[in-house]
Amino acid sequence: MKCCAKYSFNGQKPSALSICCLLVLLLLGLSSGCAVNKTQNEPATDSQTQNMRIDSSHGSFELAPTVVSYAPENFSDPFESFNRPMFAFNDFMFRHILIPIGNGYQNVVPTPVRGGVTNFFSNIREPLNALNHVLQGNGSNTGVSVGRFLINSTIGLLGLFDPADAWFALKEQKATLNQTLASYDMAYGSFLVLPFLGQTDTRNGFSTLVEGVIHPLNTVADAPQSLYIQAFGSFHEFAPHAGSYEILQQQSDDPYLFFRNLYLQGVLRDAQFTEGAMPIEAFPLNPYSEKQHTVKALEPSDKEAEFTKPALEP
Repeated sequence: MKCCAKYSFNGQKPSALSICCLLVLLLLGLSSGCAVNKTQNEPATDSQTQNMRIDSSHGSFELAPTVVSYAPENFSDPFESFNRPMFAFNDFMFRHILIPIGNGYQNVVPTPVRGGVTNFFSNIREPLNALNHVLQGNGSNTGVSVGRFLINSTIGLLGLFDPADAWFALKEQKATLNQTLASYDMAYGSFLVLPFLGQTDTRNGFSTLVEGVIHPLNTVADAPQSLYIQAFGSFHEFAPHAGSYEILQQQSDDPYLFFRNLYLQGVLRDAQFTEGAMPIEAFPLNPYSEKQHTVKALEPSDKEAEFTKPALEP
């Protein structure tokens, strides 16, 4: 679970530490090469009556927590000796610091205010969405992201409101560097746990750090203020799901394996969903992509079924 800071700079020379972090993640991703191997899933047999609401990059759905409890051999984990101590550190910080603060934040800050904050952070990253759509060769979504940014930054009062969606039916089309790299057939590499950022993989971790460096906030705020703002944005995104972490954490005798398998299954499910639902205009800059030959358009009902099937059916 992501919950805190991304790295940012404002026209200043990046520190040696930040450069090393980026290079290490890039090398890890490249050295990992192919995606993690997956073997036969073995869902836990204990029944649970309380379903969880799971949010991903392609939507939300309800899921019984036990369907992601797999045997340890299901996924390769070459960095487990590093990941486990980092997971233990994050787990302590989540349960004793971030979750209590997140619950208090949810109770104290009114819903309309939290909605405005969400709109602001969504709007400020629209240039990143547009850039990634360009790199993916998706012209229509590039125009949507640019239009949303111009409308919401002006009529929407610096993005606190979303008239682009409400008045012009321009819905957010979020795109990340992680998705862009995936569109060029770069595998997600290996499972990785980063401090505060939580569960990720080498490709996604590299994407997160790079986008933190080039984030549009760096053009309107000096370091370290831009870092603080981004950290608050990540905390704001984490706060509504603070309670979900505690519930899921209690579902297994080994929370590390539980969250690793939950994360990796989500990666594989998102990849399956994207390959099935990506518009035909996608990937024109990469004509040798195998996805060119597997893309097909799905109706909304088909998308939902395709998206939830791997998680709900053993």
